[in-house]
Amino acid sequence: MNIEVADKFPQIMGMSLKMIKVFQQIKKFSGKNSHVFISGENGTYKEIVAKSIHSNSLRSKNPFITIDLNAIPKELIEVELFGNKSKLKEANGGSLYINCIEEMDFNLQDKLISFIKNKSIDENNVVDFDVRIICASSKSLPEMIKRRQMQESLSAIFNNAYIRIPALRERKEDILNLAEYFLEENIKKFNLETKQFSKDARNFLQRHDWPGNIRELENTIKKASILSCGPIITRKDLIIDDIGQYSLEEFLEMKLKRYLKEMTELKNCNIHSSVMSEVEKSLIAIVLKETGFNQIKASKTLGINRNTLRAKIKEYKIKI
Repeated sequence: MNIEVADKFPQIMGMSLKMIKVFQQIKKFSGKNSHVFISGENGTYKEIVAKSIHSNSLRSKNPFITIDLNAIPKELIEVELFGNKSKLKEANGGSLYINCIEEMDFNLQDKLISFIKNKSIDENNVVDFDVRIICASSKSLPEMIKRRQMQESLSAIFNNAYIRIPALRERKEDILNLAEYFLEENIKKFNLETKQFSKDARNFLQRHDWPGNIRELENTIKKASILSCGPIITRKDLIIDDIGQYSLEEFLEMKLKRYLKEMTELKNCNIHSSVMSEVEKSLIAIVLKETGFNQIKASKTLGINRNTLRAKIKEYKIKI
């Protein structure tokens, strides 16, 4: 197993026995040219597994292209995959990662099966395409077949190259190591003072079920790293979203105190409008960054329509 899988990759995924099995599968499938299916709950970082398969294969110097079918209107999926400037063409020589494969209807699944078998976009296309397909879903192959979300003929293509990423609650021995890793990463990234978890924080981390898996843990540690006061991160810092434990008033007072003090020294500064604009601008910028600047996904996350998001981006001059 090369350095990416043996060193860098496990740090963000864990090193439990269940994850070591996943790493062994990555090594096995990386050395082959088979198409791969990855299942795992939301937040298990299926794309990292897909990218590791690509990076450790002979295709590593060629494109790794991703498409999230859940973030694309259904009527545009065919164009994105099979159109003149399709993702399949972009991925030629490399790998195409298709997330939420269950969003593809049976007609498009037929076209994908035809592409895999014939290595062409359509019957009139004489150009052969060499693309490794890596599909992913939060559901298993049998479950999708049972729900009529995947054809058996497409499922059969992945039968010998199937990876399941275990949920974080199934491998609790990974939690504290991952929490420590994310803490150190945030300390370096945001130039923070050295911090550590209190005993009650560690107990909370270990007991929590983490329904959002690694993504939830990573976001929780990032938030606590930035917002906690002093060198000790407590349980209260980790559950800041619980208003009963940590009120919005406490949050604003703690994090905006210096800014508010400077503003209140001025007269007629319209402090309410200024603060709300700054908060909105920061929120939109953060969500855009976290969604890879995908405006459809960002607008859904923010709960606003896409036109409103575009207007806000223009208003606040947010670089995308």
